[in-house]
Amino acid sequence: MIDFLKLGSGQRRKPKSVLGLSFDGTRVEGAVFRLTNGALELGPTLSFTLPAGAETADPVATGRALREQLDAAGIRERYCVVTVPCAGLLVTQTELPDLPEADAASLLQLEAERGFHSDIAGLRVADSRCVLPNGGRFVTLAALPLARSAAFDPILAAAKLKPVGYSPAITELQAPGTQEQEGVAAILLTPGSSQAAFQITAGGGIAALRSIEGVLEITPDATTARPEPVARELRITLGQLPEALEGRVRKIRVFGPRDLAEALAAGLRSRLASGGFSVEAVLTPDAGSALPSNAPFTPSAAAAVRFLSGSPARLEFLPPRPSALEQFLAKHTSGRLRTTWVIAGAVTAVVVLAFLIQQIQLSLLESRWSKMSAKVRQMELTQQQIRQFRPWASESFRSLQILQAMSLAFPENGNVTAKLIEIRESGEVVCTGTATDSASILQMMDRLNAAPGVTGLHRDQIRGKAPLQFNFSFRWNGGSKP
Repeated sequence: MIDFLKLGSGQRRKPKSVLGLSFDGTRVEGAVFRLTNGALELGPTLSFTLPAGAETADPVATGRALREQLDAAGIRERYCVVTVPCAGLLVTQTELPDLPEADAASLLQLEAERGFHSDIAGLRVADSRCVLPNGGRFVTLAALPLARSAAFDPILAAAKLKPVGYSPAITELQAPGTQEQEGVAAILLTPGSSQAAFQITAGGGIAALRSIEGVLEITPDATTARPEPVARELRITLGQLPEALEGRVRKIRVFGPRDLAEALAAGLRSRLASGGFSVEAVLTPDAGSALPSNAPFTPSAAAAVRFLSGSPARLEFLPPRPSALEQFLAKHTSGRLRTTWVIAGAVTAVVVLAFLIQQIQLSLLESRWSKMSAKVRQMELTQQQIRQFRPWASESFRSLQILQAMSLAFPENGNVTAKLIEIRESGEVVCTGTATDSASILQMMDRLNAAPGVTGLHRDQIRGKAPLQFNFSFRWNGGSKP
């Protein structure tokens, strides 16, 4: 069955190039990637600081400033994927029993309404599911408030950019992996911000996602990494997870600038080594990553490469684009226009039904015609031949009637023989022949003159001796012209 509400919302052609953008406070990073003959190529990159935070500044002015930076870097791409910091995201967790997908989606909707202290209509919600050893699922629900996305949308519009994805920055660097792989606690450090993004992946999904305050101590002289808040948050978060997931997280990965990442990794290693944790500073992509070797290892670059590779985001906050029909209905099916549209819809339905009946009738007639068309074509060909040869065909059989009258007049003993009989259109008949004697000729002509339809019999000539040659003519009025 056709879903008319989805008309116009089919899958569109994926762009061959995309701009990856990361917003974190006043800092903006970007990288362009292009897909050429199946290979990813790095385009222009940019990194700059906005005069004010993207979520608090004038969006039009911020968008124009972004456009100026893009033009200066030679970036003309229209489509972009945006990564946002974890700060400001709403996160809640729940356990999901074994249910059909339709029922599971409904249950998660209820859990989101209960877990988020905000109207669900004002949130863009995404979820990630971890598989537990007993077959259950531990689900992380993350929500981007529309107020935050509404701050980014006008900036992108003013910069003449069209977003094709919104996702948390840290989820682009650390993938959940498979449910059999070891769990990972990932920390993302961003220069210029004291907060750090914190994520735990286990069981093939994201088990925890939040931001940690005070990880970086920023002074006019230097920026220092503080491992204490991270270690404390790690213990608290692991204690909130199901026991089956908590025991699987023994690896800690730190992303960010080299000096800060290595300093934080060293501090965590000294504090958490007794707990069996291994800590590493991740400065380059993992083996098998689709990132080109010359590409920057940043969330924006990872998001752009992931999008062009066709992989879905781990947490996608971009809502599905409504079809043209859905937009039209949302705009025109409220208030007093509703009755008008209902009436118009009813009239349209009647008209469509009438056309449907007509099409059914035409289909039946076409089926009948296909069965008799061969016979009709044969009949038409016969009629065409009749019309073609009718002028040369006589319906009165005049010639046969004349020949019949003459054959009855000629003697049966062969004394009189006709050599040439000419029947003219005017009805005049001329006969030439031979005879053994003149008496036979005269007797034949008397019988012919007495035949019905013969008038004006005239003997033209008799000459010679046995055999005699004769010539006579008469007019036939016993038939009609052809």
